Amino acid sequence: MDKYKRLLSNTLILSLGTFASKLLVYFLMPLYTAILSKEQYGTADLITNAANLLIPFCCIGITHGVFRFAADESENNRVVFSSGATVLLCTSAAFVLISPLLSLISYFDGFVWLLVFYVISSNYHTLVKEYIRAKGYMKLYAFGGILGTALTIAFNLLFLIPMKLGVTGYVLSVAVADALGTLFLVLYAKLYEDFSFKLVSKNKIKEMLKYSLPMMPTTVIWWITNVSDRFMVTHFWGSGENGLYAAAYKIPTIIALVAGVFNEAWQISAISESKDREEVSKFFSAVFERYCAVLFLGCAFLIPFTPLGASLLLDESYYEAWGFMPVLLVATVFSSLVTFVGTIYTVKKKTAMSFITAALGALLNIILNLALIPKMGAQGAGIATAASYFAVFVVRAIHSKKFMPFNLGAWRLALNTVIVLIQVIFMICNLPYNGIVQIFMIGLIVLLNGKSLISAFAKILKKFIKN
Repeated sequence: MDKYKRLLSNTLILSLGTFASKLLVYFLMPLYTAILSKEQYGTADLITNAANLLIPFCCIGITHGVFRFAADESENNRVVFSSGATVLLCTSAAFVLISPLLSLISYFDGFVWLLVFYVISSNYHTLVKEYIRAKGYMKLYAFGGILGTALTIAFNLLFLIPMKLGVTGYVLSVAVADALGTLFLVLYAKLYEDFSFKLVSKNKIKEMLKYSLPMMPTTVIWWITNVSDRFMVTHFWGSGENGLYAAAYKIPTIIALVAGVFNEAWQISAISESKDREEVSKFFSAVFERYCAVLFLGCAFLIPFTPLGASLLLDESYYEAWGFMPVLLVATVFSSLVTFVGTIYTVKKKTAMSFITAALGALLNIILNLALIPKMGAQGAGIATAASYFAVFVVRAIHSKKFMPFNLGAWRLALNTVIVLIQVIFMICNLPYNGIVQIFMIGLIVLLNGKSLISAFAKILKKFIKN
C-alpha cells in the first residue's frame, strides 16, 4: 500500500473510533460540571494528574518499548510482549508495596488506594493497546477506544448520580473502565497466546529498557510542563480557580484529539518507512506541512468561538473559563508540533534527546509559572505553557535535522503563529473591532494553508479511486 494511503487509512480508522468516543464525553461535560462543584472538579483534576505522574514510575517506561520493538518487523512479537508484560508485573508489585508512603502527602489523604488502582489499570491498558497498535490491529485499537470511553461514561453516571461518590466516583470510573477494557482486548485478540514466561528474554528486556528508561523521566518532564501549573494555581489562587483552568482545556482538547489520533497513525508510518533516508525526509516534510496547516486552521477557527463553546460544554458557573481557552489553544498547537517532531527520536531510538529537550521546556515552564501565576492566575499558567512548548518545538526542530533533514517551512510557520497570536490578543483583551479582526485573520490562515491541504487530499483521493 502507498505510504500516504496507508497513513490516511490508519488515521481515518483511528479517527472514527476516537471521535465517536470523545463526542460522548463532550455531550456529557455539562452534566459533570453540574454535579461537581468547581472545588470538587479541581480536586479530581489534581488526583488524576498526580496519578499520571506516577504511571511512568510504575511501568519504568516499558509500554513505550513494547510498542517500538513490536512495530519492528525484525522482532519476535511474542518475545517482546512476554518480556514487557513480565517487567510490568514486577514493577506493579513493587509499586503496591511502597504505596503506603503516598499517604504522607496531604493531597492524597484517603485516596491512596484509588491512585494505586488507577495507575496499575492504566499501565496494563496502555501495554495491551500499544501492542495491538504495533501489530497493526487498527480497527480493534479504535474500537477499544470507543469501548473504554463508553465504560467510563457508564460508570461515571453510576458512581456520580445514584451512588453519589463525588470525586472518588469520577476518578474510579476511569480506572474500572481501563481494567475492563484491558480484559476485553486480551480475550478478543487472544493475547494470552502471545504471552509465556518461557519466552521472556533478559537480553530483550535490556534492549527495551535501554530505549524505554529515558522515556520515563521524559514523561515526568512533560507532566511538569502540563500539570505543575495546576498545583501552583491551586496554591496561589485556590481549587476553584484550578477547576476553571481544568475546564478551560475542554476546547483545546479538540485540537489535541485530532493531533493525537494522527500521531498514533504517524508513528506506525514513520517506523515502517524508516529505511530510505532521502525518501523518508521527503515524506516527513510533506506530512509536516499538511499537519501544520490542519493545526493552525483548527486553532484559528476555534479561537473566536471559545465563549460559545464554554456556554455549550460547561455549566454556567464555569463560563468564565473561556477566557483561558485562546491561549491554551495556541499551547496545544505547539504541544502537537513537539510530539510530531519528536517522532524522529522515536524512529532513530534517540530517546535521551527527547528527555533533554523536554527538560529544557519544563525548566522554562516552572520559571514562567512562578513569575506569572501569582500575578495573573490561570491566565499566567496558560501563557507559561504555550511559551514552553514553543521553545521545545524550536529546539527539537533544529536539533532533529541532524538525524533526518526535512523542510520546516519556517516562513509559513512564523506567519501562522503571528496570525493566531493576534487573534488571541484581540479575543482575551476584547479590543475594538475584534469580530472583524477575527474574520480577517481566519481568511489569512485559509489563504496561507488551504492550497496545500486541497492539493494533498486531491492526490490521495486519486490514488484511492485508481485502486
